[in-house]
Amino acid sequence: ASCHGCAPGGVIVRATVHIWCTRLHGLLGLAATEWGYGRSQMRIHLLFAVTLASVACGPTNRGNGQIDATPHGADGSNPGIDGQQSGCEGVNNCFSVYAHSDTTLYVVDLQAKTLQKLGAFNAPNSEVITDLAVAPDNTIYVISETALYTADATDGHVTKVGSLSTCGQKAVALTTTPDGKMWAGDFKGAICRIDTTASPPTVTQTATMSNGMALSGDFVAVADGTVFGTAYRLSDGTGTGTQINNLLVTIDVLTGAVTQKGPSGFPKLFGTSFALGKVFGFTHDTTGHVVEIDPVSGAGTLYATFLDPQTQIGISFAGAGVNSLVTVIP
Repeated sequence: ASCHGCAPGGVIVRATVHIWCTRLHGLLGLAATEWGYGRSQMRIHLLFAVTLASVACGPTNRGNGQIDATPHGADGSNPGIDGQQSGCEGVNNCFSVYAHSDTTLYVVDLQAKTLQKLGAFNAPNSEVITDLAVAPDNTIYVISETALYTADATDGHVTKVGSLSTCGQKAVALTTTPDGKMWAGDFKGAICRIDTTASPPTVTQTATMSNGMALSGDFVAVADGTVFGTAYRLSDGTGTGTQINNLLVTIDVLTGAVTQKGPSGFPKLFGTSFALGKVFGFTHDTTGHVVEIDPVSGAGTLYATFLDPQTQIGISFAGAGVNSLVTVIP
């Protein structure tokens, strides 16, 4: 534990003061009857006690007065105590955005348009990681073709949760919903629930996407339960139609019902996240492009280009995600 701005031993002092404060507030209610003070005398004693309590028992949180659910910032620090999150300065209900290539985890500050490389997944047998999701408790989950892992927010390394059966033909998308449930999707329209309470986790197909659509790469849930996804029509051949102009859709993960928002104007949006009131699509074409997508119209605009800090080559994003408690209106 740490105590920002405290002298050595500050945590112990804070704990002791907290106990004293609790007792003080209980005693104040009994003072008038037990001590037999008159009104004017009681007013003086209460004024002294309240003043003392205000100094010793003031709010323990700092910044915006709330403890941030995000355990790690872009530099691997713990910003939760100060209410700061990567890319969230001055923005309410905001969470760190994570993105990844096949092998490496990054944290992205979309507000400042900066990216930090956290580290390699180091998955067993050099498995390719196909997508990422961030749970309401801020656990980062990633999947490969054969397993579910958690990823460390400081250096990217993965820890195996368990082996997975496939969702449809091949799971390419992962998200959690605000209730903590986990969902996966394949590139042929299958939507599956992953039960992480089972060991190993179980995969059950719950629906097939309607209107002949499938995920082009990813979906992401937000706090009101809306699930945004980047999609294409199964009837469009490679290099044609929605294959090169992915659609923004919303998806009912229980029924598979799809609502089309509109064409993004961009292909290969393999990663999807949400921040600053917008959907962001991350491309898998070695350009390092990140696209801002209007959540109402689906129209996309090139927002930023990210190079790997070491190689200085455009990142081919395989997935992205954000805590599913992120709100639509920041």
